[in-house]
Order: sequence, then structure tokens, then C-alpha cells
Amino acid sequence: MKIIDSHMHVGLAGFDPQVILRQMDREGVEMSWLLTWEEIDPPLKELYTGLPPGPVLEACSQYPDRFIPFYAPDPSNRDPGKIIQKYSEMGIRGCGELKVSLRWEDPLIEKYLEVVQAHNFPLVFHMEQPRFQYIRPGEGFFQWLLERLLNDKFNGVSRYYLNRLAETTGILRKKIEKNRICFPGILFDFAFLEKRVVQFPGIRFIAHGPDFWNQISISLHPRYIHQKGTYDTFGIIDRLLESYPNFYCDISGVSGFNALHRDRRMARIFLGKHAEKILFGTDNTGLPLLELLRSMKPGKEKMDLILRENALRVLE
Repeated sequence: MKIIDSHMHVGLAGFDPQVILRQMDREGVEMSWLLTWEEIDPPLKELYTGLPPGPVLEACSQYPDRFIPFYAPDPSNRDPGKIIQKYSEMGIRGCGELKVSLRWEDPLIEKYLEVVQAHNFPLVFHMEQPRFQYIRPGEGFFQWLLERLLNDKFNGVSRYYLNRLAETTGILRKKIEKNRICFPGILFDFAFLEKRVVQFPGIRFIAHGPDFWNQISISLHPRYIHQKGTYDTFGIIDRLLESYPNFYCDISGVSGFNALHRDRRMARIFLGKHAEKILFGTDNTGLPLLELLRSMKPGKEKMDLILRENALRVLE
């Protein structure tokens, strides 16, 4: 079975083209989509890793049989339509990864989607909830530790309980409030996303990210960055995938892996229902996603769809 990885980046986490190719060969991946990340004025520069289109196009020119180029210019550009046209002529096959701190209702997004639809491109996008991010004001072990505990350490659990401690007792409250910045989130509003999916039927929307995959279940707890535990009822993404022929998702990254791993019984049902809408991807993680998928035994036909056929179809 020849596999297509629909979510990979050049230059992220030490993945240059040679590293990517070695991983592809180990996993039996024939081709990878190479995605960019561009945000002109990121709200938290500490969390931003610019992934420009130049290295993507260079890698694709060197290995045209292994890589497929994507590019998502920031919608805040003066003329993203002209940029997309230029890179379309240079060979990009889709728009992605769109990962900007805007909401789907923003007029900039509407104009952007008009251009994407005009080019008949698929759109790979990231979803992430707003939150407070602690920025350490100085050096030292305590500052480093506080930054970790109040941000991403332990899947957000330490952040949840430290904030509760500060709110109820006053301990560290002033320090935390003084040094935290509001992160506005990334394309996280599902209600307006659904409206855009209806408004632009010519775009194959491919969703990804923690906010998207947390919604595999209806039950959510603010304690976690990536939701944990078993559940009995699917969340909104189940309905979106079922309702709209132009709405897809990729199972890449920690968020996709976690969504399938946290409740394998429900994940099997989810894969069975939506095999025609799910794309395989890794997002530079090295997580054993292929092994996890195979252990769920969805059947050859559904595995072929997830690992290859869906990626080919959305590029048509």
C-alpha cells in the first residue's frame, strides 16, 4: 500500500528534506504534502515558527515524485489573491497550513476563501482555542519552571490547578496576572466555520488541531489541552463530517493521535463512519500513528481511503 502523508513541514523540529525522506521510507510513505506556516504579526512571537514557501518549493523541485507543495499566505497580506495566483503558477497544489489568529467570520477570511475556491484548492487549516500564555519576565530556574507549569506542561493540568490556586488563595496571583498574555486563538469558531463550509462548496476544507480534535467528544474539561478519557457521545466534528461533502480532517499531530488513542472503542466507530473523509498525516511528530490505525483493524478498503485515496481525491 502506497501511503500519502497529508501533513508535513520542512524546517519544523529539525525536519529537513533528507530527514523527511528517511522517515517516509521507514514508514512506507510514497509522497508527502509539504505545508507552510505564515503569520505576519503573530500575537505570541514566542510560539511562532515561520515556515515559508521557498524551502517547500525547493524540496519539491528536487524530489517531485515524493513531495507535493502547499502554501497558505497570511490573509492579512495586502493582496493574498495575487500571492496565491503567483504561487499557483509556480506549482502549488493546495492552500495550507492556514494557521492565523483570525476568526472565520472575519471579512479577510471571506475574501481569502473566494480566492482559494477560484483556484479549486483544498484548504488545510488549524484550530486552537484562546487562552492565557505566561511569559517569564526574567531568567532563573523558578521563572523557567513557572512558565512550563502555567503553559503546556502535563497537558495543561498544572496550569489549571495553579490558576485555581492563585484565584482562591491569592498566592502568585499578581505575578501570574502581570506576566500573562491573552492568546486570541486560531480559527476556533465552529458556528462560523460551518457557514463558510456551506458558503464555499468548491473548497475541500481539511481540519486539524487541538480545538478540532477535542470536539470528537461532546464532553470537554478545561483541565486539559488535549482531552482525555473515554466518552459515549461524539461532538460537533462527527456531524460536520457527516453533513458536508466538502468537509474533511487529517489525523496528524499530537491532537489527532490523542483523539484516536484516548478511547479506542469510539475511535473505531469514528473511523468506520468517516473513513471517506479522513486523511493520514504526521505533522513532524514521529508518533506511532500508523501502528495505532492498523491496530484498530478498520479493514483494507477503509485503510486505503485514509492512507491514500482521500488525499488523491481532494487534489483532483
